[in-house]
Amino acid sequence: MKVTALLVSHDGARWLPAVLDGIESQTRPVDAVVAVDTSSSDNSGELLRERLGQDAVLAGQPLAPYSAAVARGLSVLPPAVEDEWVWLIHDDSNPAPDALEHLLAAAAPDIAVLGPKLREWPSLRRLLELGVTISGTGRRETGLERGEYDQGQHDRKRDVLAVNTAGMLVRRTVLETIGFDERLPIFGNDLDFGWRAARAGHRTVVVPDAVVFHAEAAHRGVRRTPLTGKRFHRVEREAALYTLLVNGPGRGLPWRLLRLLLGSLVRVLGFLLVRAPGEAYDELSAVARVYLRPDRIIAGRAARRRTATVPHARVKQLLAPAWLPYRHGLDFVSDVASAVVNQAADLTAARRERTLAETGPVDEDTQNLDDDTGLVARLVVSPVAWVFAGLMLLALLGMRGHIGSGFLSGGALLPPPDGAGYWWSRAFEGWHDLGVGSTVPSPPYLLPLAGAATLMLGKAWLVVDLLFFFAVPAAAWGAFRFLRRVTDSWHSALWGGVAYGLLPVLSGAVQQGRIGTVVVAVVLPWLAHAALFLASETQDRRSRASYRTALWLALGAAFAPLLLPLAVVVAAGVLGWCYSQNRGAFDELRRPVLAAVSVAAALLLPWALLTWSHDGISSWLLEAGRPASELIGSLSAWDIVLGRPGESGAPAWLSVGIAVAAAFALARTDTRSRVLAAWSVLLLGLLATAVLAGARVSLAATGTEERIWLGVPLLLVQGAAIAAVAIAGTGIREQLAEHAFGWRQPVGAAVAVLAVVTPAVGLAWWAFSGADGEIDRGPVSAVPEYMTDAVSRDVAQGILVVRGSQSAGFRYLLLREPGLRLGDDAVLPSANDQGPLSEVVGDLAGVPGESAAESLRTLGVQFVYAPAPVDQQLSGNLDSLAGVAPASALAPGSRAWRLEDEATLSDEDRGGALHPWLVALQCLGVVVAGVFAAPTRRRAER
Repeated sequence: MKVTALLVSHDGARWLPAVLDGIESQTRPVDAVVAVDTSSSDNSGELLRERLGQDAVLAGQPLAPYSAAVARGLSVLPPAVEDEWVWLIHDDSNPAPDALEHLLAAAAPDIAVLGPKLREWPSLRRLLELGVTISGTGRRETGLERGEYDQGQHDRKRDVLAVNTAGMLVRRTVLETIGFDERLPIFGNDLDFGWRAARAGHRTVVVPDAVVFHAEAAHRGVRRTPLTGKRFHRVEREAALYTLLVNGPGRGLPWRLLRLLLGSLVRVLGFLLVRAPGEAYDELSAVARVYLRPDRIIAGRAARRRTATVPHARVKQLLAPAWLPYRHGLDFVSDVASAVVNQAADLTAARRERTLAETGPVDEDTQNLDDDTGLVARLVVSPVAWVFAGLMLLALLGMRGHIGSGFLSGGALLPPPDGAGYWWSRAFEGWHDLGVGSTVPSPPYLLPLAGAATLMLGKAWLVVDLLFFFAVPAAAWGAFRFLRRVTDSWHSALWGGVAYGLLPVLSGAVQQGRIGTVVVAVVLPWLAHAALFLASETQDRRSRASYRTALWLALGAAFAPLLLPLAVVVAAGVLGWCYSQNRGAFDELRRPVLAAVSVAAALLLPWALLTWSHDGISSWLLEAGRPASELIGSLSAWDIVLGRPGESGAPAWLSVGIAVAAAFALARTDTRSRVLAAWSVLLLGLLATAVLAGARVSLAATGTEERIWLGVPLLLVQGAAIAAVAIAGTGIREQLAEHAFGWRQPVGAAVAVLAVVTPAVGLAWWAFSGADGEIDRGPVSAVPEYMTDAVSRDVAQGILVVRGSQSAGFRYLLLREPGLRLGDDAVLPSANDQGPLSEVVGDLAGVPGESAAESLRTLGVQFVYAPAPVDQQLSGNLDSLAGVAPASALAPGSRAWRLEDEATLSDEDRGGALHPWLVALQCLGVVVAGVFAAPTRRRAER
């Protein structure tokens, strides 16, 4: 047997040395090697000529498809001899030393194509393919689970439709007779060739004993070429559609055309629903490019008829089963039916009028039920519904730059985990495998996040997306409901709801990823709404209102603990005023108010007590997420008054109208008492902001001092100002009409216009500028994938990430996950606990001792990774350190090292065994509070 290795290369310099070593180290050497370099922009050509010789390397056209490159290599070979084979190798496919030997051992006269087992490179253990076929919808089917490891479970030689061209061993006569289709520039060549070879009567066999490691650079988007372009998913889908249409039986072609078109449209819809507009565009573009070129399909089918010698029925058994696409859900089509019942609005209004006439003002529970009745009808007939529908659309428009793949993160927001189980685990575990390990109590916001993610079928990213995407309409709806209760005008309530809803984006909380402020902005109106019923006439309703208030307060304080002491001050002020003015009201309010505050504090246990010994006062002053104090600008008096705690929000002058209107609201005498109540909350927020504006707190995890984000107290300031304006603005036209014309009318009109224009201008700013800021979408992991694969198998194989330089100082983080997730920053070990690791990092950056590698190993460090730019002294120290070997780092300018000996972690008692029971007791408390907050069941009278 004669074997010629044919290697096609394009910008593959990073893999070529290993690939060439793999070819040269074969236990059954190849007889000749021919390489075709398609005008690489890196030094691939030089590498090939240096290793193979000038005559063995051919130059291909820069835009030549894979078929042309293979044909170019075949053209220089001497005349074919009997039993001659061509071994196709990619520049990113590295064969195991015995790969060719095993392939040739399986050769038989009736076999034309042999293929190896493909494993992932650089992980070397994950299976990629053992032969491949295609489904009726164009899906590439390997029969493997995603990320499946090779344990010999598929090691059986068998006939397949096709094998990958990365390692394909094919008879030269068959390759020259059938060839690759020039209409498939890079993707889909293997499936198309295997299908045509089967129609020509040839067998294709996969040989699992032969192993080739493949990086799949083009498929993964690691390498972009003119043939793949920026939309390589489109090229893959286009190749799949073309392959099905030109190789399938002719009698089923019309049905196949219709099925693929409808299936692609369903895929487009599915991609849009899962926030993947790029993939939706690729799918639609691929369909258009294939269907608008029927001449290519006709020519392709004609070419295949010339080489086909067996009927399609002989090939059908090699294709994917007909039911497989349905199992994947790719052909699932659902019709969304919607109906609008215009009479529902009239029925709802009639019901309310009848209830008012028969029973008087409705109670809280009935009002809530009526507010949620006829929602579809009010969407058509109610201006309130239209306003909130418009806010939903504006929310999508405002977040237009953050729709796509990846996780929402950046600024103060860490990326969410892969699923709800991560948050549940973090909430209940007493020992956290982060860094050197910690027993820091889990933050209370993990439980509501985990619960919400569970309701979203485990999609943790969806919880974060919904919070940030729809923070404005959610906050606006809560504020509208609250103001509708304290004002007599739905116009004022609607204005106030819109003005308040804009606060998360105007303040910059959304742009900076301040999830604590965003959650409090949504929760605060519902908290205020529940607190209104603490003064209800019946004891039952006061009791239920206290538990509802406690639940809302605990939820807000879980994300921003500062809300709880502020609520305590408000409660003390209310009780103090009632005690001085009306002892009867004080007696009625005392118990429900104290119960609400006490239950809320109890629901935050055990964190509320245990956090003092770990983080001290900082845990009560900082919100959920990173402090990100670098994003907090220098606060002036105007910033405080106008609610701008950071530099990412809207211009401060956009809030001047609210401030002016709130000041003039004090001038109206008939609403002054209620306006003063709002002003008392406003002044409390201003006082808290003034006290905390220059304060700094020390983080236990890093030992550094951080500034305090003042989003919550300024949210109180702005929210109270909006409430004061809404209260005073109710019936303002009639109030001014009762007085003779004078200064009141023009001044009142001017203030009213200024107040109305302010949220309108804010909406325009939001729609125009969007939520551009520090948050963005991106991958979670900032370290090479093979490291995260190793640590996922064994937490002892930690990844030490070191950033910085000798002049600026070094920062480090010991990862035992792909990257820090939302909630991890709150349970990092303290600087004291990380003292031994800090000493080792200091030695690595300075003058490392002989035991530095051993110290890293005992701390559970298997890898060291330094993102670009890398400090030269640190790099040199690690390169020369005994027991540490360089490893691959894919990011340009970064460096990576691996400890030669396996890392270990101590098995000693880690503590925190009582924590899961305390959290379980906390969950039970939430359930009990929810039961007491639920409406009391009324028995029907007999």
